[in-house]
Amino acid sequence: MKIQLNLVKSILAVAGVATLSAVSAAPASAFSFSNIASDNTSGDAYVNSFRFDVLDNGSNNVLFNIFNDNKDESAADIFIAAVHLDTGSNTNLLSNFGIINGRGVNFTEGATPLPQTNNLATPWSTDFAAGITGTRNGVQTGEVLGLSFTGNYNNVVSALNNGTLRLGMHVRGIGSKGDSDVFVSTGTSNTEATPEPLTMLAAGAAVGFGAMFKKQRAQAQKAE
Repeated sequence: MKIQLNLVKSILAVAGVATLSAVSAAPASAFSFSNIASDNTSGDAYVNSFRFDVLDNGSNNVLFNIFNDNKDESAADIFIAAVHLDTGSNTNLLSNFGIINGRGVNFTEGATPLPQTNNLATPWSTDFAAGITGTRNGVQTGEVLGLSFTGNYNNVVSALNNGTLRLGMHVRGIGSKGDSDVFVSTGTSNTEATPEPLTMLAAGAAVGFGAMFKKQRAQAQKAE
């Protein structure tokens, strides 16, 4: 009887873990950047060092996570100094702008105009912007900046994919002279359900409970 009770507890635990895992997995879309065709090519070699994800936080909330994944030790000083969003004609797409600073990052709302945008085929107009508060507070290698908005995830991803919503960033600290360059979102994404650390922990627990369930079932069969 005790073994059967333990089996029931194991089943309930696995069900609970599975539910938790499903809740903590959030739809996300990964985006990359492209160069702006201009005479300034100082940062062209590093465009693939940066990316951003858009996550569906539920309750009509979306989160932009902007990463500096630079692995070139010769360009260790390169950092993101400002980010700008141009919503184009999508005036109601995003609202309630919020900044989430990762460790070592300190951005505040507002930034100087984004350079080089006069070279874009479609005119640029900044609707939301955030910039560093000091030269050492940018998004350096291994760091991340979060931007939070009220908005519909599917509409935001669709607008990024068709180019009517664009994210641009000003990158500084390039080369021995500390040059700068500007990158703009490419308009293509890779969409998938992104598991959070809690999800992976839950999955591991589910495997453990499954093994325990199998062992207890074998013991129960021997006892019969």
